[in-house]
Amino acid sequence: MGLIAVLVAIPLLFAFLTALTIPLRMEKYAKYIFLAGALLPWLAYLLAGRGSEVVGGWPKIGGIEVALDTYSSLLVLGELILFSAVALYSINYFKKDVKPLVLLLLVHAGLLGAFISRDLFNFYIFMEIASVSSFALVGLPGEKRAIRAAYRYLMLSLLASYFFVFSIGIIYLKTGYLNLELVSQVPPSKEIRAAVAVAFTSLLLKAGIFPLHLWLPDAHANAPSPVSALLSGAVVKAPAYGMVLLSLHLPLSGTFRTVLLGTAFASMLFGVAMALLQKDIKRLLAYHTVSQMGYVLLGIATPNPLGAIYYAFAHMLFKGGLFLSAGVLVDRAKTRELNELSYRGDPLLMASTLMLSLAIGGIWPFVGSSAKAALLKALPYGRELFYLAGLGTLASFTKLNYYLMKGEGNRYGFTVLPPLIMALATLLAGIWLGSSPKAVDAYLLLGGVVLFLLLKTSGVLNAKLPKWETTPRDVNIGAALFALVLLLLHLSQG
Repeated sequence: MGLIAVLVAIPLLFAFLTALTIPLRMEKYAKYIFLAGALLPWLAYLLAGRGSEVVGGWPKIGGIEVALDTYSSLLVLGELILFSAVALYSINYFKKDVKPLVLLLLVHAGLLGAFISRDLFNFYIFMEIASVSSFALVGLPGEKRAIRAAYRYLMLSLLASYFFVFSIGIIYLKTGYLNLELVSQVPPSKEIRAAVAVAFTSLLLKAGIFPLHLWLPDAHANAPSPVSALLSGAVVKAPAYGMVLLSLHLPLSGTFRTVLLGTAFASMLFGVAMALLQKDIKRLLAYHTVSQMGYVLLGIATPNPLGAIYYAFAHMLFKGGLFLSAGVLVDRAKTRELNELSYRGDPLLMASTLMLSLAIGGIWPFVGSSAKAALLKALPYGRELFYLAGLGTLASFTKLNYYLMKGEGNRYGFTVLPPLIMALATLLAGIWLGSSPKAVDAYLLLGGVVLFLLLKTSGVLNAKLPKWETTPRDVNIGAALFALVLLLLHLSQG
């Protein structure tokens, strides 16, 4: 077994060892085993280098190919950074509860496996390992709203999974291959084009992109704080990476890409609009995930796969960090209401949150700036919508920091370290990727502040949103939207 495959083997092994502490009554050692499983993949990543390998030395046609290349290595790096911070937060958050640590390591293994996969079936298997573990983690608190959120997430994600497997079956039937490089060498047919439409619709749902986002806000908001960070920062990137792989190896018509482009802009703007109206800090961040995944889809649609990967990497860092910052506040105050939270008493938490807010707004010198610049290079039209979404994002985070700067201050101790790590990572990654200062950043930042003040003065931000309770009917609505999007994408493939 090569070192690339070891990336996945390590967290799987340590998930088993962590679970083994329960029957052996050695739970006090579980957190150390968990940390080893979380951090040791770094060693395999640094030693493996770039390249590809077929596990077991089998021929590519029948073997499992894994790779670290320009696309996957950046996502693996982002996942390792985020999971390291999540692991540090989790050992304090879950204390003596071992089961969540096992599930987190399974998510870790699933994500790494999905990011290095080069054949459709193994990509699906690893994506599902991460997804199924995530369902359990969302419902972990046992509260009614958490269980309902996990139910909706489970049902809609399973719907997408069934159709994704169906699309893989069609591709295998028509080509005889599962390896994407071999599949790409077969002349495209109508059946393969139809399968691509089915696969994309499934992955759009799993990535939480509007209008197939119904499961995401409740799942991300009601999950335990470290789980929210992992869900938003990394779990939704596996299906996004699947779309990148499909766009690189299978035929997408011009009309199909145009529909994806329109969907991307719709997700960007809808997510921002909903985030501006939220008074719950975790729901605010969750709707920003809907918006930010639109940016990733923008790169896939243009087509600019490297831009999509850059933005997915950037989003791993700043959104994972923002959820960890929110977690520090929420877990101490026992409330998610924005006007009852404050970071005034902790300079490190304040600095981390401000840095992460600038990063998601795309302001230099943070990673969001270079990621947005990479997307803009290939954007054929719609720059006005791109900047409008950025303006709304900055207004939303002006609102977040406006409220967090009020109230009484507290010191949060060790729990501040994980969001601080993520904030520094956004800065270092921005410098590494070569972001440069631009006048438009200053205009957007000023515009975001002005937009927030206008919305606040007008009373728009005080609008009361109806309470949303998860019911089987909502799952039916999600399924109907899935069918409509599937039909639209199928027709656009020609």
